[in-house]
Amino acid sequence: MRARSIQEKETPKGRVELVSYVTPPELDGLTLDEGIGVFPRYRSILTNKQSLVNLAANPEANLCLAVHEKSRIIGYCVRRPPPAGERWALMQPPVLYELFGENARGWRELGLMKPMLAMVIKEPENEERILYIVGYSWHWDLDGSPKSLAQYRQTIIHLLAPFGLKQYPTNEPNVSLRPENLFMARIGDKVDQRARRRFTNLLFGLTED
Repeated sequence: MRARSIQEKETPKGRVELVSYVTPPELDGLTLDEGIGVFPRYRSILTNKQSLVNLAANPEANLCLAVHEKSRIIGYCVRRPPPAGERWALMQPPVLYELFGENARGWRELGLMKPMLAMVIKEPENEERILYIVGYSWHWDLDGSPKSLAQYRQTIIHLLAPFGLKQYPTNEPNVSLRPENLFMARIGDKVDQRARRRFTNLLFGLTED
C-alpha cells in the first residue's frame, strides 16, 4: 500500500514542498530546475522530466520530489526496481530495489535530501526488501566544492548510514572501475536467510544458491 507523505520545509531560498509517490499527472506544469542536467564535467543521473514521468508511472517505484513554489523540481529521491540488464535485476525473487537521488545545483547543503530519504526508506514494506545504492564517482558534482572524490564519498556514507545502509564489497564491473565508487545496502529485518544468501552471492556475480 502506498503511504503518501507530504512535508513542507523552509529554506533560505523559500518554502519547498516534499512529496512522495508523485503521479504522472502531478508532473504536468512542473519544470525541471536547470541545475539538474548535463554539464562539462558532470552529468545528472536523470537529465529530463520524461525520466521522472516514467518513474512516476512505475507501480513498483516511489518517486519523491522537492518542489519550489509549486512549480520547479529542485530535487528528487527514488526507490525503483533494478534496471533491466544490470546484475541486481538477476536476483529471484526480486526483493532488491535501487535508491538514488539528487538536489539541483544551488539547492544543496539546505537539508533537503535527508527528509526525502526518510520518506522513501522508512516505509514498513522496506523491511521485506533489500535497498541498495550505487555511487558512481562520475555522477558527483565537485565543481565549486572544496571536497575531493574521497571526501565526497565519505559525505555520502555519512548521509546514508543513519538509515541503516552499510558498505558491501562487490566485483560488479562498473563499481570496481574506480576505487572511489561505492555500493551500500540496507537489508530489511523481515528478509529471510535464503534471500540474504542470494544477495551475498550476487555481490560477486553468483546466481546459484
